[in-house]
Amino acid sequence: MAESFAAYFRPWALALPQVAVDTRADGTLHARGWAVRWRWLPDGALEFRATNRMSNDRWQTLFPDGTSQQESTPPEMYADDDVEARRAYRQAWKAYKAALDERDMHPRATTDSPKKWDSENQLLWSLDADSSWKIETLPPRPEI
Repeated sequence: MAESFAAYFRPWALALPQVAVDTRADGTLHARGWAVRWRWLPDGALEFRATNRMSNDRWQTLFPDGTSQQESTPPEMYADDDVEARRAYRQAWKAYKAALDERDMHPRATTDSPKKWDSENQLLWSLDADSSWKIETLPPRPEI
């Protein structure tokens, strides 16, 4: 699943920290505009939710057999002049937040992160079991 995760985020050269893969530890990473929360499920699957200020939310589960499942995410926008669309939009985001709360899929905020973190060239990450932030140099983005 770690390879599938890295393949998914290949355009940004993001991967899970090796210790998270080796120990199957849950955690959060931030880099190149992404905030990603991941957790390992009892069946060996890897669930992740990724947010980016320039893109829609992504929420997937990667299974040991190589398959994946897209979790439901709400629409990004609605027609402002459509009252029913506005109501449905707000309801969808409310249900989405409740699902994230229930499954603990909110990335950890960076409010206590090191001040000298370069989000384009460094990966900021932490494991749930260890509240300290780690910083690693990111590889260059691949030519796509």
